[in-house]
Amino acid sequence: MASPAEKAPAAIQKDNVEGSTILPYKRESSSQTDEEDAKRSRIVSPFDDLNIDDDTILHKVTTRNLCPQCNKMMKYFCYRCFCTVGMDRSEIPFIKLPVHLDVIKHEQELDGKSTAIHSRVIANEDVDIHLWRNMPEFESPERTLLLFPGPDAKQLKDIPRDAFDRVAVIDGTWKQAKKIVRETPALQKFQKVTIAPRKTYFWRYQQLSENHLATIEAIYYFYKEYEEAYENSRGRYDNLLFFYRFFYNLIQEKYRSGTKEFCHRHRQGYIQYDASSDQKQQEDTKGSAKEEPKTSGESKSPE
Repeated sequence: MASPAEKAPAAIQKDNVEGSTILPYKRESSSQTDEEDAKRSRIVSPFDDLNIDDDTILHKVTTRNLCPQCNKMMKYFCYRCFCTVGMDRSEIPFIKLPVHLDVIKHEQELDGKSTAIHSRVIANEDVDIHLWRNMPEFESPERTLLLFPGPDAKQLKDIPRDAFDRVAVIDGTWKQAKKIVRETPALQKFQKVTIAPRKTYFWRYQQLSENHLATIEAIYYFYKEYEEAYENSRGRYDNLLFFYRFFYNLIQEKYRSGTKEFCHRHRQGYIQYDASSDQKQQEDTKGSAKEEPKTSGESKSPE
């Protein structure tokens, strides 16, 4: 699934999204502060090899702005109206999806924490978000895929393209996702589909294995595997991670700059510190490793 911070099963395959590395860089400076900043190494994110548009416009948005539709103060986009805020819609990517996406969102999943909303903003013509209790009836449930791991779930390469018209993804914690599937008879009529296991780069703490993906990660990998199974192209759906990459890099920089410090509620090695901070970070992680909760080892797919 993809919403809680979960993942899919199977043996992990090598992919373009790999571990982060650190490269040195130089930058002109006119003050002591700038000189210190210039000494920091530049983070190369695991998304650098993907075909994702430049996100300079997001860096220019420094404050919250009124949503043009609901007049709520938002930043980057509105969680309720799914429109851009503080920028024009034409300044961010637009994607056409080959299969309509229905996101079934648990009512207790906070809008501000839902990464599934990224897909609704980027691919607004092909994504609908439904609250679980208000989920619509699907006219042909047997022709709808449900992205959720399990013994009866197949990979796309094993499903004929003419056997489905849309795909549904669950948005919530892994516990919420399992409850939705268990207590919604209509979902039992859907064809279960799964994705190959991958490592998550989600920044929110979860007491699960690193193969439990954020919802937008699961959505992205579904369309990536769709592309591999049915299309002769590459990188067509990478912009689904447009906001996700931006937030990942933003969080990395906050920790690397010293604004926040590593604690036991973060996965060891997640923040890519530069050499000057590495020793301190190692000392921090040593002390917190004893407190690190054990993960289930399962590999599934919500956020």
